[in-house]
Amino acid sequence: MLGELEVVDFLMASGLVAASTVVDGDLAVFDASRRNRNFRVTSSTGPSYLVKQGFGAEGRATVANEAAVYQALAASGPRVGRYLPAFHGYDPERGVLVLELVEGARALSEHQARGRFSVSLASSVGRALGSLHSASTGAPEDVRRYAVPPFALSVHRPAVSWLRDISEANIELIKLIQNAPGVTELLDEVRADWRAECVVHNDYKADNCVVVRGRDGRGTGVRLIDWEGGGWGDPAWDAGSVLGDYLSIWLSSIPITGADPPERFAELAKFPLERMRPPLRAFWDGYVREARLDPADADRRLVRSARYAAARLFQTAFEQTQASSRLTGTTMCLCQVAVNVLRRPHEAAVRLLGIPLHGVASAAA
Repeated sequence: MLGELEVVDFLMASGLVAASTVVDGDLAVFDASRRNRNFRVTSSTGPSYLVKQGFGAEGRATVANEAAVYQALAASGPRVGRYLPAFHGYDPERGVLVLELVEGARALSEHQARGRFSVSLASSVGRALGSLHSASTGAPEDVRRYAVPPFALSVHRPAVSWLRDISEANIELIKLIQNAPGVTELLDEVRADWRAECVVHNDYKADNCVVVRGRDGRGTGVRLIDWEGGGWGDPAWDAGSVLGDYLSIWLSSIPITGADPPERFAELAKFPLERMRPPLRAFWDGYVREARLDPADADRRLVRSARYAAARLFQTAFEQTQASSRLTGTTMCLCQVAVNVLRRPHEAAVRLLGIPLHGVASAAA
């Protein structure tokens, strides 16, 4: 495995760092490891890098997949590339991926945690995903071969292998979904409708989207990061993940207590849904424009994305309870909204999300 000194040697051997930069002391290496071995390599006069190396067989496989996705997207040209960190190379023998370190960037989730729900940044996210989905339909076989629907579409039918790693609360959540009238059948329909058509991020959330800052300190654009789970998939899943992410922020900001009746919960939200609707609309408008969807196709994809947003809410609830012994009020709220959206996706798009349908799509999405 690479250490801090080995990282410098590797970058110099790859021609990415000049010896003079090291001699002049203008290079700093910071260990930022989490799931994988990550290093932030910064320079005040030259480019800065993020160096990734996977832990174990699974980590090496995810980093290799991320490298394959970056290589495929690099071939899509600047239309997609401007929304990604630059790809600087991959060493398959050592399992080392080198990317641009986007200096001064902050996760979009940090902005949102401060109550900043920017319409312009939401539009940038829409344009980024729209560009990705319309420009990456010819990926190579090593990216296309792993076209697997997200686990959220099978959360109601867990594999036996899941039972080793899930919590008591996860089991209660699965039972809750299974016992909701008609929901298992609807999730089966959504899974059956999953379509592998282009390269997708597969794990969009505000943590995986960084805001590039201009000289005035304001956000000027976005970059999509953490492509370890990226690959060939359904564009509506990415779009639905964005919709679900905003809904999760709204629902998680509601202080659910026994002191207030359920009908008052929504009005107590720290981040009311009314504040989410303008960025949701801006995201969708930017997405449709860059994805080059005509009105009928836009309607159909919006309805399918709303259904995926419901599945994403189930996934969020599942992830939030992985270390819990019981379901929380927030978890129950996420599930209830997911059920409502799943049952009435057309109505959810218009009345909940505030995104109008053109009325030219058939009821069957």
